Amino acid sequence: MLSADEAPPMSSIPPPPPVVTARHNPVFVREMRQSARLLRTPFILMTVTAMTAFLLSAVGGIMMTSKVSPAEVGRALHHTFFSIAYFVVSLAGPTVSANSIAQEREGRTWEALLLTGLSPGVIARGKFTSAYTSVAMFIVSLAPVGALPFLFGGVTVVEVVLAFACLFLGAGLWVAFGLAVSSKMENLRAAIVVTLIVAVVTSPAIYGVGVSLSWAAHKQWPAVPEGWPVWLPSALERAPFGWEYLGYLVLGPLVASALPAWFFYEVTLANLTSVTDDRSTGIRRWFIVSAAVLAVGGAAVVVGAGGAGAGAAAAMAATYSWLLVLGTFTFAGEPIGPSRRVLARWEREGAGALDRALGPGVMRATTTSLAAGLGGLSLITAAGLAGAGLWGGPSKALDSLALLIVATYTAGFFVFLAGVTAWLRARTNSVMTPRILLLVTLGLALVGPWVVAAIGGAMAGSLGHAPVVAAPSPIYALVVAAELGGRTATPDLGPILAASIAAAAWALLGLTALVAAARRSGAIIAAYDAALARGDELLAAEDARAAEGARAAEGAQAAEG
Repeated sequence: MLSADEAPPMSSIPPPPPVVTARHNPVFVREMRQSARLLRTPFILMTVTAMTAFLLSAVGGIMMTSKVSPAEVGRALHHTFFSIAYFVVSLAGPTVSANSIAQEREGRTWEALLLTGLSPGVIARGKFTSAYTSVAMFIVSLAPVGALPFLFGGVTVVEVVLAFACLFLGAGLWVAFGLAVSSKMENLRAAIVVTLIVAVVTSPAIYGVGVSLSWAAHKQWPAVPEGWPVWLPSALERAPFGWEYLGYLVLGPLVASALPAWFFYEVTLANLTSVTDDRSTGIRRWFIVSAAVLAVGGAAVVVGAGGAGAGAAAAMAATYSWLLVLGTFTFAGEPIGPSRRVLARWEREGAGALDRALGPGVMRATTTSLAAGLGGLSLITAAGLAGAGLWGGPSKALDSLALLIVATYTAGFFVFLAGVTAWLRARTNSVMTPRILLLVTLGLALVGPWVVAAIGGAMAGSLGHAPVVAAPSPIYALVVAAELGGRTATPDLGPILAASIAAAAWALLGLTALVAAARRSGAIIAAYDAALARGDELLAAEDARAAEGARAAEGAQAAEG
C-alpha cells in the first residue's frame, strides 16, 4: 500500500477507457458519413419504392376486376407487400453488410483501423449498426406503400405495426449473417458472391417454411388464416393469450432470431480477433446457452404435447441434432491448445477453472460440446419418457421405445462426430481440412448405407421398410421410430437390435478417436511447451552472458581508474 507521499501524481494515471456507445461509435460515425456522400442511395430507394407501389397497384387492380371483396383485396395487398419487403431485406441486408469488413481489407485500410486501438467488439458493433441503418432506410422508404391496404380494409393497424416489427427483426438477422461472411473474406467480390448465393438459396426456403407454419398456427388458433405468408402478426393480435401464445408466438420467434444473430456476432468477433488471442470463449458460451435454451424449450413442447409427448420428444431430439452438428463443424476450427498470450492473460487475470475450460483448445471444445449436447438431449428424452408414462395411451410402451432409439442413436452418432472431429483436427494443421473430411464422413454415413440397402433390395427383388443393412445411417433410427410409433402389436426385434448395435458402434468409434485425439494433442502441447522452455533457457543464458560481460567491463574500468 503506497502512502500519500509515495503515490504517483494524478496526471500520470491514465484515464479509464471511454464507454463506446452505438451513437458515439467512431466506426459507425465514419460509415454514416461515407454513406451520406453517396448520390445513388436516394435513387435506389426511390426505384425500389416505385416498383413496389406499381406492383401492389397492379395486384389490387386485377383483384378488383374479379369481383373480390375489398377486405380480401386489402388482405392480399398486405401479404404481397410484406412478402416483397422480406425479399428486399433478405437480399439487401447481406449485400450491404458484406461490403463492410471485406472492403476494408481489400482497400488496405484494415490495418489502419486496427492501429486506432478499437477492440474487435467495437468494430463489429459499429459495422453492424451502420449496415443495419442502411437496410432500415429501405424499410422506412417502403412504409408509405404499406399503407395502401388500408384503402380496402381487411387488416388492422396493429397487424401492420407488428409486421413491420418482424421485418426489422429479420433485417437484423440478415445483416448479422452478411457481416459474419464479410469478416472471413479477404476480397470484396468473393464476400458479395458468397453472401448472395447463400441468401438466394436460403431466403425462399425460410419463406416456404414460414408459409407452411401457417397451417399449424391455424390448427392451434382457428382465428389465424391458413395459407398466408405473413401470419405471425395476425396470430399475435387474434390468438387468445396463454402459455401457448407466450411460447409459440413470442418466445419462439425471439429465440429463432436471437440465437442465430448471436452466433453470427460471435463468428464475426472470432474472425476479427488475432489468431494468438482467445477466439473460442464467445462461441463456446453461445453453444452452451443455445443447447440449454433449446433443450428447455424442447422439454416444454414435449410436456405440452401430453399423450403425444414421446413422438414430440423424438421430433425434438432429431431437430436438436442440427445444433449438435453445427457445433461440431464450428469447433473443428479450434486450435490444438491455448497460445502463450492466452496463458499469460489467464495468469495475469487469475482466470478460474470455468474460464479456462471455455478457452482455446480442441479437447476443451470437444469436452464442452459433449457435456452440453448430451445434457440437453437427456433432458428432452426424460421429458418425453415422463410424458409417455403419465399421459400415454395403449401404445406408450412402443412410443417410449421409439424415443429411446432416436435419442440413443443421436447421442452415439454425436459422440462419433465429436471424437472424429477432434482426431482430425489433432492430425492436421489446417482448420478447413477437418471440416471437409467431416462433411464427407457425414454424407457417407447418412446416404451410403441406404445406397447399399437399395442395391441389395433391388438384387433381392424387394426392399423392406427398415432394412438391417441400412442401420449405420442415422436416418435408420427415424425410420424404425416411425414404424414403432402408434403401434400396439409386438414389433420386429431385428431393426431395433440393429439400431442399438449401430448406435453403440458409433459411440465406441467416437470414444476411441477421442482418446487418440487427446494423446496426440497432449504430445503436441508438450512439445510446444518444451520448445518454449528451451527458448527461454537460451534467452536466459544469453542475458546472463551479457550481464557477466557488462560486470567484467565495469570491473576493468574500475581497475583502470
